Amino acid sequence: MRRFTNRSLLVLAPLVMAAALHAAAPPVVRELGRMSGELETLSAALGPKVVQISTQGLKITDGGEDQPAGVLVAEHGRGSGFFVSADGYLMTNAHVVANATRITVTVQNAGAPREYVAAIAGVDADNDLALLKIEAKNLPFFDVTAPAAARQGQLVLAYGSPLGLAQSASMGLVSAVNRQLNADDPRTYIQTDASMNPGNSGGPLVDLEGKLLGINTMILTQSGGSEGIGFAVPLDVIRASFTALREKGTLARPLLGIQPRSLSAELISALGLQTKMGVLVEDVNPYGAAGIAGILPGDVLVSLNSQAIHNIRDLYHVEYSLPVGASVDIAVMRGADLRLLRIIPDAPRQSMASLTPGSVNEKENLILRLGVYGGTVTPAVASAIGGLRGPQGVMVLARAGISLSGQTSLTQGDVIHAVNGSTVDSVESLRQALGTLADAAPVVLQVEHAGMLSFLTLGATAGTEARTKKTSLGTSTKSAALRF
Repeated sequence: MRRFTNRSLLVLAPLVMAAALHAAAPPVVRELGRMSGELETLSAALGPKVVQISTQGLKITDGGEDQPAGVLVAEHGRGSGFFVSADGYLMTNAHVVANATRITVTVQNAGAPREYVAAIAGVDADNDLALLKIEAKNLPFFDVTAPAAARQGQLVLAYGSPLGLAQSASMGLVSAVNRQLNADDPRTYIQTDASMNPGNSGGPLVDLEGKLLGINTMILTQSGGSEGIGFAVPLDVIRASFTALREKGTLARPLLGIQPRSLSAELISALGLQTKMGVLVEDVNPYGAAGIAGILPGDVLVSLNSQAIHNIRDLYHVEYSLPVGASVDIAVMRGADLRLLRIIPDAPRQSMASLTPGSVNEKENLILRLGVYGGTVTPAVASAIGGLRGPQGVMVLARAGISLSGQTSLTQGDVIHAVNGSTVDSVESLRQALGTLADAAPVVLQVEHAGMLSFLTLGATAGTEARTKKTSLGTSTKSAALRF
């Protein structure tokens, strides 16, 4: 028989007491302890799938930031993201990387965190999603094809980098599913009370099994921080966006050329509408697909491509599946009559990637004498803008501060068509035209503003010695009012 010394008893005593306390603990305490251990294991497994995103870029001020509105300033931002493939693709929110000139992704490894430079593989602007790519292999990732759906009352975890604090986790409930923030906004979200703050944008919302449910996108707040009302883009939207962005680099709806409006009791009563389901056509582009098809303002769209349209959300989802350039059936209620028409959806407009703040630089865009950054109006840009009085010119993208001719009255969106009567068709031709003028010579620009042409007279330049002094770029942080 083994004998125990007093020293042995001293060593065993704490263990015996701990076992006794555990056995005496109520079942709910033991269950919470088990759950805590599982959450620790889950967080350790999910950590390497979640990244912190840091951006450097440019933005155009909207006033109230110690700069007048329309000035181009430097901007630094942070957000979150997560891997969706082993070969370096990751999802985040489009607003996290908007106007970024450099994107850095910090990945949590077994050792020290590692930084990668990321490239934008595609943007789904409608759903505020972006697909990024880093050069890495064999990465842990969330499987967006795995079935998972949020349920009201379900426990969930939100991961990300709130206020720049990487690898943070918070827990809460699904407050609601299919939350629509506005009757005329077709997008729906998962609402949760899991704590989210600026920096959480782009991070994953997961269930207690670690399955992806959504991507944390915005909060509703009066204080600027978490108030228990957060919203995540649901998994089905992420899945469709990822597939399209990886294959084509873009996701956009074909254009019908209408201004849709959700039906309300007031509209139905006041306009004498004969249906309670559908989408009211507020306006029609006479040269667009709907105008050509014979659709009129006041019609109620009830079916598109043989699919019933009950509300704005139905229209939004059906539009994504429409073929460009091929005719489809459309049904509208006009008074008490049901009319069947054929419509050929227009191709989505191409975004003006070349005229975004993130693409602006001094070498290509600065027009020092005018104190602005400009972009050449190409045929594609003119088509995307629509309604320009002239097919060529230079668009004012932002102000660079005070021009060499004094305070400029040019504003963002203005289009310069001529200098002293000579037509300009590019940034370079505008620079050359200004460069041929003496410092004391008057400068008269023909400028298009809000569809109207006018002559803008500038004063004489400040002199040759002032030409080397450039306006410095300040720093700015993003507003955290809704998106973060």
